[in-house]
Amino acid sequence: MRISISALLCLSTALAAMAGQATAQPTKVEVRVIARGAKFLGGYTASTRVVLTDAETGEILAQGQTSGTTGETRRIMVEANVPGEKRSTEDSAVFRATLDIDHPRRVTLSVTGPLSQPQATTTATSTQWILPGHDLTAGDGWLMELPGLIVGLTQPAAYQWVKAGTTVPLRANVTMLCGCAISEGGTWAASDVAVEAYVTVDGAALGSVALRFDPKSAMFDASLPTAAPGLYEVEVRAWMGKTNNAGIARTAFFVH
Repeated sequence: MRISISALLCLSTALAAMAGQATAQPTKVEVRVIARGAKFLGGYTASTRVVLTDAETGEILAQGQTSGTTGETRRIMVEANVPGEKRSTEDSAVFRATLDIDHPRRVTLSVTGPLSQPQATTTATSTQWILPGHDLTAGDGWLMELPGLIVGLTQPAAYQWVKAGTTVPLRANVTMLCGCAISEGGTWAASDVAVEAYVTVDGAALGSVALRFDPKSAMFDASLPTAAPGLYEVEVRAWMGKTNNAGIARTAFFVH
């Protein structure tokens, strides 16, 4: 019995389609983002943006945000130092995706956060192979670390007007990137953090002022004397040398 060329082509096409359908496998991926020297970046509406991209084609395979809590302090900071111990718990912030892939993909992961604090937002990327049917969920999954500190200025108010000769209070709140509090003698000690304010007047450098930690308010404070009128621009820099973390916040006010 003879089989026509057109019939063979149709059969070949059908077999190829069936093979493609048969080999595509759902593959689970879990992504967690942890602050350097601290806990997971948690939240539910503005936490950490996650994008999974095919490194060779640029195709976006999955994207979204992590959702959940910052996790358990003792588990992350003490118990997880033991080899093989996972840092995350069931409620720890995570992004979950299922990729339908029929061949190995070289995947680039990009994470950006914390989205709720634009002055502290940073991005990290990593690339690895993902194989069909081999879930990337063991331990903490695909774990990414983000460096930095969150610095928030509560005083002075932006672009407020003050009289020349007035002493302007400087007050800054500094936390780890996960929002974990810095305190006197706590897990994240204030003694490990140096905070300074750099001031310019109409663009000319005035100098720097050190901010001291106030354990009652859990904030860093200083007083800034004003003399000449003009636009005072303030940049507050925080540095935690123990973990190589840094943070910046800026504001400005007028003196007349």
